[in-house]
Formats: sequence, structure tokens, C-alpha cells
Amino acid sequence: MSPSRDTHGECPSPRLRGEGAAKRRMRGGIARLLLLMALLVLAACDDLPRHEVTLSFDDSGEHVTVAAETRIPEKGRDDARAQRLREDLVAYRDEWSLRFANANPAEDRMLFERSRGTVVRVEHVARIESENLQKFFFDVPISTNVTRGPGWMELSIYPGTSMRATRQQRDEVDKKLQTYARRAVEYFSAIRAMYAYMDEKPQRAAEMFKTLFRDDNEEAPPALLTETEMNLVMATSRAITEIAYGAEETEQLEREADLVFNPFPATLVVRVPSEPLLVEGFTRGEKGKLLAETKHLLDAVASLEGKWISPDPLAFALRSDGKALMDLAPVLAAEPRHAESVIGAQEVAEALRQRLRPAERYRVRFMTRAAAREP
Repeated sequence: MSPSRDTHGECPSPRLRGEGAAKRRMRGGIARLLLLMALLVLAACDDLPRHEVTLSFDDSGEHVTVAAETRIPEKGRDDARAQRLREDLVAYRDEWSLRFANANPAEDRMLFERSRGTVVRVEHVARIESENLQKFFFDVPISTNVTRGPGWMELSIYPGTSMRATRQQRDEVDKKLQTYARRAVEYFSAIRAMYAYMDEKPQRAAEMFKTLFRDDNEEAPPALLTETEMNLVMATSRAITEIAYGAEETEQLEREADLVFNPFPATLVVRVPSEPLLVEGFTRGEKGKLLAETKHLLDAVASLEGKWISPDPLAFALRSDGKALMDLAPVLAAEPRHAESVIGAQEVAEALRQRLRPAERYRVRFMTRAAAREP
């Protein structure tokens, strides 16, 4: 997609961004941090237009229903841009209408939702032949391929290099990513210091992890830590807070990184008619959704587990899926610990760039209707 056509002020998907007030409310405890993160992710782009494209295959796999949904806030950061987007949508001049027209559907429909007379949601839906899916993505740097076998069908999506960011935006992301990487280095260093102490006194590991995971609002007995132990835990907690929220120079990094690394200007969702036989690259969402998405910054840091530190308390917390982290502290304390020096922010920044890029391939295989009728 040409950068001149991309709407850089729009938010393709809810990305976490720094919030000073939320940071001030944070007083230690990964559990509380993750709760605040979830709320921020939901609210991060409430004042920016958002796009979601869903590909739903029928039972035979021969046709796919493409639904492009655009949500526009009544009041946002750039009301003039939002109004132009509304006018383009109503006049079928928007980028999605052009893609639908190129796919040559037999029929399509548009649904407009208004609030106090203002268009706030538009859904454009069309049913096309699966083999014509690439025609819909004609101006986006991704390739789609549909293959069939006896009783099954497979969709493969190959992302290219994002063309959504300007040169200036790419330079800004590189600069901010260096700052963010330095915060990640501080986190790894704090973990290394804490693990060095735990290796000397392994019997104190569980209590220290409990304190790290403890939410100050929880009705739990205060931790019985020495001053040294408390200093080590609080240093780690502060480092986690910094990489979760950061300062002003990294507040917009989530959204800008999406422009730089994600070639598709929307959240891309795939739905298949049966339980997938194979899934590669996609993130499994609720109600059978398969999402082709790039990582959030915090997930990117957590995905580095094993490179310099292991186990990573942050990655452990993200994997816990809402479980009581304090109860799981003994489990983490029993794992073998490893921590080594990080060479520097440049190395961490490059590792984060690799994690922030989309998967090399998104692939899903599913049974078709003919296979379902076989004995």
C-alpha cells in the first residue's frame, strides 16, 4: 500500500500506549500491572478510527465472506481527518471500497451506524470466490494462496514489508526503540541481581516472587523480607513498570511500531467452518477467531525469555492467564534460574525488531464439506 493512501492518524488495532496517570497509580505487583494493561489496550485507540477485516470461509471452502468494519469515534484526535473518512466511506471512495471493487463480488452490501446523525461505524461485506482473495489485497504488500486437497482446504498469507510508515516515522521508531530497549536492559539487569541473591539463598526465592506478584490492594499478609530483599524486588517491579508504560518519548511507540512493522492497515481475522487441522502464525482468539497480528511491546520483551534470563517473571505472568500469581510463586521459585549480562541496548533493540515483525507465514488448514460427509 502506498503511504500516501494510508491514513496514518488511524488506529488499525488497539495498541498499548503509555499513560502517566496509570503509571502513577501503579504501586508494585505484576497482577495489578497486567489488569491496568488490559484496560489500557481496550482504551488506547478509543479516539482514533479502527479497522477490522474478517475472512469467513463457507463449509465448502469455495467462497469467503469478506467483512471490513470501520469504527470512527464521534470525537477524536483529528476530527477533520475523521470527517473525510466518513465522506469517503459514504461515497465509496475509501480504500476498502476500492479493494472490494477489485475483487469483483457478485453482490456486496454496506451497513451504516449513526450516533446523533454522525456515522460511527461502517461495515462493508461481500462474498467472493476464495481463489479471488488476492484481488482484494491487490494494493497491500501481502500475498494469499489457497490450496485444496481431498476433503480439506488451506489458506496461506505471506506478509511483505510494511509501506505504511514514512521515512521520518521509521527514524522515530528506531530512536524510540533504542530508548525502550534501554529500559528492557534495566529490567534484565534487575532480574539478574535478584537471581544472584536467590542462588545464594534459594529458600527465599518463593517469598520474593510472592512479593513481586503481590498487588497492594490484595488482602494478604505483608511480606517478611529483609531490606536487601525488598530493594531487589522493588527494583524489578520499577523496571517492569517502566517497560510497561515508559515515559513520553515512548508513549506512541506501540501505534508507530504497528505502522512500521505491520503491512496490513487493520486487524486481520480469519474464521474457518470447522476445527482447524493446522494453524501456523495465527493467534487463537475467542469464538474460533484466528488473528494475524504483530506482538505488543510487552509481549515482545517477554518473548525474549531464555535469551538472557530464564525464567522471566513477566513472561510467566503473561502465560498465567489470570491465575493467582502469588499462589504460583513457589512454582516459579522451583524452576532452574539463569541470567547473563546483556551486551547492550542495540542488541536488545534488534531482538525486539525481530519480534515486532509479523510471522513469515500465516497458515490454516481445515476440513471442507465434502470431507465432513465421508464415513
